[in-house]
This record gives sequence, structure tokens and C-alpha cells, in this order.
Amino acid sequence: MDTVALRELEDIVDIPPIRLTGYEKKSDRIDLHATLAARSAVCPECGVRSTRQHGQKPIQVRDVPCFGRQVYLTLPRRRFKCRHCGGPFTEHLCFVEFGTNFTKRYEQHIFDECYERSQSAVAIQEGISDTVVRKVYEAYSGGYTEPAGRPKRIRALGIDEISMRKGHGRYICVITDIDRKRVVEVLSNRKKDTVISYLSDLPKSVRESIRYVSIDMWEPYYQAVREALPKRVKVVIDRFHVMQQLTEALTKCRRQLQRSARSKKAKEELKELRWILVMNEDNLDEEQTAKLKSLFKHCPRLKQCHKLKEDFRNIFETEKSRRQAQLRLQKWKQRAKRTGLEHIDRFVETLENWEEWILNYFSSGKVTNGVVEGINNKIKLIKRRGYGYRNNDNFKKRILVECSGQ
Repeated sequence: MDTVALRELEDIVDIPPIRLTGYEKKSDRIDLHATLAARSAVCPECGVRSTRQHGQKPIQVRDVPCFGRQVYLTLPRRRFKCRHCGGPFTEHLCFVEFGTNFTKRYEQHIFDECYERSQSAVAIQEGISDTVVRKVYEAYSGGYTEPAGRPKRIRALGIDEISMRKGHGRYICVITDIDRKRVVEVLSNRKKDTVISYLSDLPKSVRESIRYVSIDMWEPYYQAVREALPKRVKVVIDRFHVMQQLTEALTKCRRQLQRSARSKKAKEELKELRWILVMNEDNLDEEQTAKLKSLFKHCPRLKQCHKLKEDFRNIFETEKSRRQAQLRLQKWKQRAKRTGLEHIDRFVETLENWEEWILNYFSSGKVTNGVVEGINNKIKLIKRRGYGYRNNDNFKKRILVECSGQ
């Protein structure tokens, strides 16, 4: 191969310390033969550069794939004898970590391939073991889990949980920077003491920068915020969790009316329309709207409940003033109580218990956990992709790597 072609290939490979001497192309791989440009190396003990070569042996280093083929570099691993301290040492290759036979950029390639894919799938694709992929992933994921990678200021903090196994009461707690739309920490459980410990250990600059904390109606979260953060921090009950509780109350009312329906046809109709009832009215198509109107003719009480649900949503969609929102909620509660439905009454009771912090939504510039819910959906996808996680630390690393926005 002529010198010009080799120089062009070197530009493509782009590893300055080496000089290519040739290559072999096979069906599934490309072998690049190289020598090292420098004739000397620096002693790791005393830092003196030495030219006294003590010996060498050829090694193969795997590089990033090219044109659908694996790429290997064959080059000498040289040993020198230090002219200052007299000891022998092995030359350090700046593009290869000690103890590995991968280039650093190939390790980065493995790590990047693990993003939104399982480690087993990456191992199969690259033709290497799961253990190697796991070690590379653990080494490169450290920057996402270290405190140095966390934000120095957070205006709006989101606290929410995600179930590890349904029906088993196992939860992890996800802490989110709402403005930056990124996960900042994953706690092993949602207990009050665990959340207090995390919030109390935040750097002073972070704790002082927090103005709002968005939570669902989980009492331990509220107590943790009040105990661990300054009094001026406003707790905001997430509007989507409030709306979720109302739609659950509506669903229970539908079931109650379904059981008391006289005809079998009416029961089936109520059952078939269970999803349409909880959807936003603006999102219904013509067919769904027609079915809903037909149902309301036979069940006026359900129409009343649906109207309450839509009016409640409208308050959060349109109001900007806390005072006006409070007045509209008062009128809404009066209408809700007149329905005489048990599940609506329970929702009104919950609403009154948390009303002060629900109204903080309007005075906070409408801080919401909507970002957190989106992140939670991504976390559920990570869990499904890994067929569940037995090791919480591994799960936490995955979440921080894929959801921290670094």
C-alpha cells in the first residue's frame, strides 16, 4: 500500500500517536497494522522521558466498528528502562486504558450503545461478554452518579415515586429538577426519613435556591419538605394527581350506577364507555362524542359527574389568579356536594384537606409534576427493557444515565 494512501487512512483512523503500516480486510473485520510515532516514553515513577527500549511484543486493540466490520489495531506494546531511576516500565498508550484491549473511544461506543438498550443486546451485537459490557458501563456511568454532576441551583423540585413491583408495596423515590427536566437523584424508598435525609444533605446553595416542591398527596412527602427545607419553600400539590383522583372518583360512580342499572343493555353500555368518560372532552372524536351524548340521555347523573370533571379541569387550564381559582373551586365544591354521590363527596373532602397547597399551583407560575410523570414513563420503559432489576444500584445508575440530561 503506497504512503499517500496510508496517510489518508491515518486521517480517517485519527489516532495521532500511531503510524499505519498496512491493513487486511476480511469478511467480518478489518485489521490495521501500526507502529508508534514516538521513539521514547515517560517513566510513570519519576516522569523522565527515556529512549532505552527494553523489549516489545505485539498486541491487538479493538477499535470502533467501520463499514459494518469490527476493527482491530495491531501495534507493539513497548517496555523501556528508565535512564534516571533505572527501573523498567511499560509504555502508556494514551488512547487505551491500562489493563484493557479496547481503545477509549470503543469503550465510549459500548457505553453509548447501552443507552436505551439492554447490556445483553449490546454484548450480542459486539460479540463480547455481558461481563465486559457491564464493567465498561459501570466505569463510564460514574460521572452521572457523582455529586459533581448535580445542579448547583434548583428552583422547582419534583418528588414522586414509581413502583418496583406492582402489588408488593416496593417503591423508589425519584427526585427531579422540573425546570431542567432531569432526574437529580433516585432514593431507595419513599419513606419520610429517607426523603428528609436526602433534602437535609443537599448543599446549602441548592437548599436556598429551592422555591417550590411539587408532590402528590402523600403525607410523608409533605412532612419531609416542611422539616428539611426552609419555611419559605412552597409545597405545590401536583394538578395531575388531583385530576387523577377525580377521574378515579368518576370511575367509581360509573361502576356504582352500572350495578344499579335495570337493563343488561344499560350495564353493557356503561362498561364500554369507561375510557371515554375519563378522557378530556376536547380529545374526543365525533363518534365518541355521539356515544357519550347517547349515554347521558339514559343516565343524567353520570352526565352531571362528567360535567363536574370537565369544569374542574377547566379551572386549572384557564385560571391564572390564585384568588379567582379559589372562588371557582368554592362554587365547584358546592355543586359537587349536591350530587349526593359517595365517591364525589370523598373527593371533595380530600380537596378541602389539601386545598391550600393545591392553590399554590396558581401562585407558583403553574409548577407541575408533568415533567416527572414523563420521566416516570421513561423509567418504566427502562425497567421493562431490562426485564426488571433485582439490584437497586444498577437500576439507579440506568435512570441517572438516561434521565439526568447530561
